[in-house]
Amino acid sequence: MKKLLIPLLIFLLSFACSKKEDEQSEPKDVVDLIPLDNEISGWSKTSAMQIAENDAQLWDLINGEGQVYIDNGFVKCAFQTYTGDISGPVDLKLRIFDMGDTTNAETVYDEVGTGSEIPWTGDNAGREARYKLHQGIIVDYYTLDFWDDKFYTWMEIGDESQAALDVAKLFALNISAAIGNPD
Repeated sequence: MKKLLIPLLIFLLSFACSKKEDEQSEPKDVVDLIPLDNEISGWSKTSAMQIAENDAQLWDLINGEGQVYIDNGFVKCAFQTYTGDISGPVDLKLRIFDMGDTTNAETVYDEVGTGSEIPWTGDNAGREARYKLHQGIIVDYYTLDFWDDKFYTWMEIGDESQAALDVAKLFALNISAAIGNPD
């Protein structure tokens, strides 16, 4: 009886471990990567999430700006706007794109870059990340983008302070962790 019990336990343990691996390897959906209200403390969704699951829907959302994604294997995207407080109300616009595979996500990251961004290295989100301060006539703001796995993520925060950049980085790190850890 003991001789049968040990192989049975080994079998059950190996089955349980392989089942856990299968659960972790399920594909992630961009919608699931969008942070919840106050997941980033003090930041709440201020609009309905916009989702595109085909080229025509993407074109309707961002018109000609969508061509780089379409040309590089676009699968699905989700857009969400948040509002928080940094010495007054500030909006953060978030876009996450499922590009189908890592090559497409990296290609989009490379193609949308202008070369004037600042690389975010060391404790960065994703495989590569960067940010840029845009100085306009009326408003100064930061953009931050990164790619990780098959996803390309872009965000804009409507404030030029270091605190605003830190919030954008916190969003990016949160999303990157969700990409790497589906649970």
